[in-house]
Amino acid sequence: MQTILGRILTRRSMATSKIILQQAKNSPPLVASSCPAGTPLNLQIKKSGKEPVALEDHEYPEWLWKVLDQNAQLKKLQQDPMKLRKKQLRSANRDKIKQNNFLSEI
Repeated sequence: MQTILGRILTRRSMATSKIILQQAKNSPPLVASSCPAGTPLNLQIKKSGKEPVALEDHEYPEWLWKVLDQNAQLKKLQQDPMKLRKKQLRSANRDKIKQNNFLSEI
């Protein structure tokens, strides 16, 4: 009796977890800023300037929340193949330089 009940519970929990994962994939993640509005950002460059403070999330432009989203950036790059190729070449060149520097130390 215990094994049958255990199997049913396991199947239910697996089905529930699949539903939760599908819902998480379908809904876009909500990005919130890491500091509350009005927090000083300690970015003052000029002595005479005022200290910048954090704004409300809705006061920032929409593109700001997509900068760190790699899927959004990849979609944007796929729309412009020249930029994508340039990024690929830059990455390959950087890797080659790192490998040459490593080999020169041996």
